[in-house]
Amino acid sequence: MEVNNVTQSSSTILTSSTNKTLGKQDFLNLLVTQLRYQDPLKPMEDKEFVAQLAQFSSLEQMQNLNQNMQLLRSQTLIGKNVTASISDGTTTKQIQGTVDSVRIEGENVLLNVNGSEVKLTDITNINQSSDSNTIINKLNEIYEKIPTKQDLTEIFNNLFGGK
Repeated sequence: MEVNNVTQSSSTILTSSTNKTLGKQDFLNLLVTQLRYQDPLKPMEDKEFVAQLAQFSSLEQMQNLNQNMQLLRSQTLIGKNVTASISDGTTTKQIQGTVDSVRIEGENVLLNVNGSEVKLTDITNINQSSDSNTIINKLNEIYEKIPTKQDLTEIFNNLFGGK
């Protein structure tokens, strides 16, 4: 009878997950359920318990690393033109624009694209921002206005009469 309780509790934990992968909370719930319903005459061996704790720790570190990598990737998109496809189940909407900022909400990394928040996973295309081309053109204009040595010599001669 207790075995059925463990099976039912474990299946409830597995099916209650909102996404299709198990997270660290699901893993911890499963571990607690195993401890709660273990046979008192045959308790879980300490080796098994330590192995499960090590797996839990490893899972948590991998999830933290994944979130940090997503944040790093999204920060490199600031100032770039992106295209995102957002689907609500019936229609798909395309959003194009420059990424202005990045924000984290729970496990989601959200990008601000022309006033709309877009998930990093919805980005379908990334282009170099036209702002970069504008900056390069402005720098070229400034560089062309810088006087050469010959220009400075001519100005000096005109001011001081060739002395």
